[in-house]
Amino acid sequence: MSREDVTVFVLRKIVVDGFLFCALTFCIYVTRSIWVPFERGFFCGDESLMFPYKDDTVSTTVLRVVGLGLPILTFLICEWALLRGESEGQRCLNIPVPAWLRGFYCATVSFALGTCFVELTTNIAKNVIGRPRPHFLDLCKPSVDCGAEAWRGRYIQPHEYHCTGTLTEKFGDMHMSFLSGHSAWSAYTMVYLALYLEKRMVWRGTRVLRHSLQFVVVMLSWFTALSRVSDFKHHWSDVLAGYFLGLTLAVLVWTWGTDTVAKKKKHSLLPQQDVTLMMHPQAASPA
Repeated sequence: MSREDVTVFVLRKIVVDGFLFCALTFCIYVTRSIWVPFERGFFCGDESLMFPYKDDTVSTTVLRVVGLGLPILTFLICEWALLRGESEGQRCLNIPVPAWLRGFYCATVSFALGTCFVELTTNIAKNVIGRPRPHFLDLCKPSVDCGAEAWRGRYIQPHEYHCTGTLTEKFGDMHMSFLSGHSAWSAYTMVYLALYLEKRMVWRGTRVLRHSLQFVVVMLSWFTALSRVSDFKHHWSDVLAGYFLGLTLAVLVWTWGTDTVAKKKKHSLLPQQDVTLMMHPQAASPA
């Protein structure tokens, strides 16, 4: 491939990736800020909605920082360690492009696009289902008298009550239980990282270390998912659905949506005795 072809290919890939990011970001904004979500009603005697409100064990900020920072840092270290010795001589706009930089870009962009898929899918599910969270009654404190005979045992529509709780900034999030965004995000980012380590952390002597790191990152995602149940943020089925979504997208994006830069095989020199036999085959025949 000539220098002009390499430049066109690289620039075209960057433009296409940028367009996809812009389109997905716009869709995420629409589903989060413009789309009016559905609000499901409730039953006064529904014990699954009577749990107390608690703060997050794993905050959204920690979830985003670890979910993005840990994989991207790993991509950078592994691609540099694996491809730092490759010298292909490819240039873009007359600027040399190292193999490890191309590998880091490909892994990072594919991973980031997957996070957009997770975010968008989660937002659509939350808006369409509108399931109340387990702490709904404690947070909302609906105006209806659940002890009255008129409300007992029947479905209460959203227009039949209003919330009297003091945490008004949380009211918009009360109907976002299905599915668990924390579970989906943590499962996708950490499972993708575990799959990446299996494929790219291949230098000698790292088998035990690789498997240990894979176990740690998967357990991070598992702990995050379980904490959503113990924090009364989601019903167990919301967490199960979210974790399955993240796991599925991680496998799909890594298997069919990620390009990796292959390391060239180093050809070892033949032993001197084998070279002599190849040049003088008659020397090997018996006298």
